[in-house]
Amino acid sequence: AILLASRGLVFENWADSFSHLEHIGYYRFTGYLHPFKIGGGGGAAEYYLPGTTFELVHDRYIFDRKLRILVMEAVEKIEIAARTAISNSVASRHGPHWYLDKCNFGRPGYYHTHQKFDVSAWHASFVDDIKRQVGHGEAFRRDIFIKHYYSTYDHPEMPPCWMVFEVISFGSISQCFKFLKHPEYGDVCGTFGLNHQILSSWLHSISYVRNLCAHHSRVWNRVLTIKPTIPHARRLQFNNQNDRIYTVLLAIQIMLREIWMGNHWAEGLRDLLDAHPKIPLNSMGFPNDWIARREWRF
Repeated sequence: AILLASRGLVFENWADSFSHLEHIGYYRFTGYLHPFKIGGGGGAAEYYLPGTTFELVHDRYIFDRKLRILVMEAVEKIEIAARTAISNSVASRHGPHWYLDKCNFGRPGYYHTHQKFDVSAWHASFVDDIKRQVGHGEAFRRDIFIKHYYSTYDHPEMPPCWMVFEVISFGSISQCFKFLKHPEYGDVCGTFGLNHQILSSWLHSISYVRNLCAHHSRVWNRVLTIKPTIPHARRLQFNNQNDRIYTVLLAIQIMLREIWMGNHWAEGLRDLLDAHPKIPLNSMGFPNDWIARREWRF
């Protein structure tokens, strides 16, 4: 706190601020201070803009924490819906161990054909990763229902899809869907009202943001590394950009409308922003008129 004060950060309540810093940690908190730095060259670069208070920066920290919780609530719904739709729809045609058959997978046509893709190598790696996650070779890693399968059955060697898809990561679910062949992905696309290319991209980017949230990383003004593909017809809806959190929040909203009828998630987002009026929406990629836009349907 003394170091921050020496660089120009104002503490309106020293005792409370010190207590917050003690629990947040200096390094994590400084991530929220970067936008307030004077910047440039010279010795003043590490100093903070006049009028920067600890309370202002702490408000952004609290907002970011609440935003992560809100995102995780929505991702839970999307993740469970995706797991169920993928597992059940393919199993109805190819049986409960369909994920072990590489014939159900391939390279989607919308990827560049000049890029080499060895479906056999990908599928072998995919199955190896599933084995690791379910504890195929390490009994101590197994969930109770996975233990029951291994103690009761010896063929097939792996549990059925409805067990496997309960324990593998959302990232693995995303990869599985991405490389499913047509028509295997058709029912899943219908569940969310999106085509395979867009849904694959959105699941991937949402999985990435979910991992950021799970590791308590800053998300509110982050420039996204894994960006969702935006259909040309929806460019204006997404404010002509896809590298800010608004893009993922809107993708979540669009997907939730298909799988969680009558939800109030959008209202929760609006209320969160209302409770923190000093948050600069442009840093999150929000258009100025976002509340009036029909895609949010307040």
